[in-house]
Amino acid sequence: MSTEVTSEFNIEQWSQFLARVRGEEPTWSIVLSTTILLVIFFVSLVGNVLTCFVIYYDKNMHTATNYYLFDLAISDLLATFALLFDLYEHLFDSYRFGYVACKLHFFFVILLWNNSILIMTALAVERYIAIWHPLMLKSNADWRRVMKVIAIVGIIAIMETLPEVWTVELVKTKKSSVCFTVPTPFARVVNGVLALVTFVIPLVIMTFVYVMIALKVNFAEKTNSRTQIFNHRDHRGKVNKLVTALTLSFLVCWLPFCIFRVLIFVYNMRQLMNLKKWWSIGQRVMFFHNWFSIVLNPILFSLMSTKFRKSLKLRIKKLWTPKCDGLELQRTFVI
Repeated sequence: MSTEVTSEFNIEQWSQFLARVRGEEPTWSIVLSTTILLVIFFVSLVGNVLTCFVIYYDKNMHTATNYYLFDLAISDLLATFALLFDLYEHLFDSYRFGYVACKLHFFFVILLWNNSILIMTALAVERYIAIWHPLMLKSNADWRRVMKVIAIVGIIAIMETLPEVWTVELVKTKKSSVCFTVPTPFARVVNGVLALVTFVIPLVIMTFVYVMIALKVNFAEKTNSRTQIFNHRDHRGKVNKLVTALTLSFLVCWLPFCIFRVLIFVYNMRQLMNLKKWWSIGQRVMFFHNWFSIVLNPILFSLMSTKFRKSLKLRIKKLWTPKCDGLELQRTFVI
């Protein structure tokens, strides 16, 4: 950051503000937060690994929907390991990896989050087209179409993330270092645009798509109810609950982050510093809700699916059956 910008926005005061906000967390809160982060890490690790395992090894799961879910699981799995850096920073109350690592870590995490949001949006649109306009998807092979969409999603996610990298700095004080956004004019514009692009627009698209899917399922004839939504049979009650759960989970995970972006966009640095009491609470809420998405995704899209659970049981049974047979043969031979 240039000297002019630094002096104009008083980066020293901003760094002291961030240090004070972080330093006011009591010991019991740090212990509780660390425990929650560890639970998120292990649950996400298990859920996303199982999702990848089932989709990869079961050929019956090689569908357009599951290609998206596989990419989503990989993205969330990478984010799970990135969580370890935030856990380390949270424990020691300081970012100890340096300026370059701050930029790279921020880019990597936000890129994975943006990719997950875009994949969920693309998956919702895919299911909408499959249920309302199935003939549109018959011309191309599923994997080719999905791979193109995933590639485009990745490019868009990179384009969304790159401008935001320039808004984050390694803000240092005498006691600690914080890798965080600095609300310069450029940062404020970027956060305002991203609040719209990464939350409002995806939410509008998914809400419209889910409502249309629910309407189609609710009013469809019984003879035409063989289609599926995210590996769930199109029974009205189940679909309505699933659609509600998907919408609420998106709101729960990403609304706090959107509010944070809006605050950066609306208020300047001085005004943000006046929100000290609310800033501390809001930052913790945003932090945990963002990471909570890597837990909810495998649960809602995979583990709640009857088809997925059956496939998982079958995969486990096939893995263990040969070993059991071998043990029985050895016992028989010894006897």
